[in-house]
Amino acid sequence: MWESGTLRLGAERTLAWSQGGEGPDLVLVHGALTTQHDWLAGPAGALSARYRVTIVDRPGHGGSRRPRFAGTPRDQARQIADGLAALNVDRPLVCAHSYGGLVALALAEQRPEAVAGLVLLAPIAFPEVRAVEHMLLAPRALPLAGPVFSWFAQRTPFDRTLLAFVQREMFFPAAVPAHWQDTFPYRAAIDAMVFEGEDAASVLPGSPAASVDLDALRLPVHVLTGTADRIVEDERQGKALARLLRNARLTEIEGAGHMLHHSHPETIRAALEAMDPLPAA
Repeated sequence: MWESGTLRLGAERTLAWSQGGEGPDLVLVHGALTTQHDWLAGPAGALSARYRVTIVDRPGHGGSRRPRFAGTPRDQARQIADGLAALNVDRPLVCAHSYGGLVALALAEQRPEAVAGLVLLAPIAFPEVRAVEHMLLAPRALPLAGPVFSWFAQRTPFDRTLLAFVQREMFFPAAVPAHWQDTFPYRAAIDAMVFEGEDAASVLPGSPAASVDLDALRLPVHVLTGTADRIVEDERQGKALARLLRNARLTEIEGAGHMLHHSHPETIRAALEAMDPLPAA
């Protein structure tokens, strides 16, 4: 049985969450252009057989609100940490996908005592030029012109077409699962485009927002990447991250795309079980 709700965390800040299962705490964090739906329509149900699973909408996405210009990875991590504390989530494992990986790293950097370990799936961890995001999303972070551009894009087929294209690339080489696509919250995703723009701008080259102090991280981290990922280049991101962390393990999945939690759920489950305090199933 899943419960869900929205926490009020101060002026203009909320955290939307879903929770189900029993066992050690596991927190699931989604990536860009999605919401907690990505996990709920994927492996969350199976994981709840072993863990008390808490899924959040990252601040600025889905039902989680954040102020404009206050959504760096560290800002999002603080907001998530405050929400987890209010939910009595105790030193969880955190499994994060794509841009959510950068937020999870910021969470571990700021509150190392609050995180037992990280499992990062196709993570973004470093600033880089990202053509689609920086051409089509980052301009929406501009103070005045950004929301105006986004308002017009929302009222044409542009954003829906952009989402459909990105989703095909995300799931490549597999097709977008029909049940995932049929239940995807397109309206919520389109409404969040200004905040997607801020997220994209945060990983522009030279941005201090995307620079986590990796030397400060002592907790165990398992990085998983796919060799066919069209969204995040594994050499520059996940594999480089695993080399730089003090206590990291890398698993490279041959032929896998970006959505590892959908294409290889058993591999993800095994990575989590290798970290958690329960004996392996």
